[in-house]
Amino acid sequence: MRQIGLVLSVFLSISLVSCDFILKDKNATSEQDKVVTTDGGTTVVGEEDGFGCAYTAGYRYSYLLADCIRVFEQGFRLNPIEEEGVLENNLENNEVSCFVLLAKSGEEAEIFLPQQEKSIVLAGDKTKSIYSKEGWQLSIEKGMVLKYKDEIKFTAAKTIDLQLIHPDQVIEGAEELF
Repeated sequence: MRQIGLVLSVFLSISLVSCDFILKDKNATSEQDKVVTTDGGTTVVGEEDGFGCAYTAGYRYSYLLADCIRVFEQGFRLNPIEEEGVLENNLENNEVSCFVLLAKSGEEAEIFLPQQEKSIVLAGDKTKSIYSKEGWQLSIEKGMVLKYKDEIKFTAAKTIDLQLIHPDQVIEGAEELF
């Protein structure tokens, strides 16, 4: 009797498991399958652009490199001239900055505008110092300046000069800090 009960329970278990397998939607994914955690944070799969680049993780498709890249890691940062009353060009916010990639040949430049998924590839002139397309004009002669319809929109991010000092060097006014 015990053996019949054991065989019957094994048979029922296998039947239920196989029914579960047959009835499951093979295309459905669990919530865990939709989220990828990387060192850069959490990315929701399915929020990619038309090229498969995870836009929410900071990836954008580059036509010049024919690949998904993080423009803030590979491009030159240009900050807006005026953003909500801020006149100085010292912002470090990737959401308001424009990024520029230059082709190795120097014949093209690609601009990545804030809040836009698609980049714009600009064609260079003979001097390879001015690039333009659709009202956008990038000049790299004296620092980078990006204009739209002859109005300056972005300029090269300012750098901060850091000075290394010797530990024994006295800084004027430093004694007031201690």
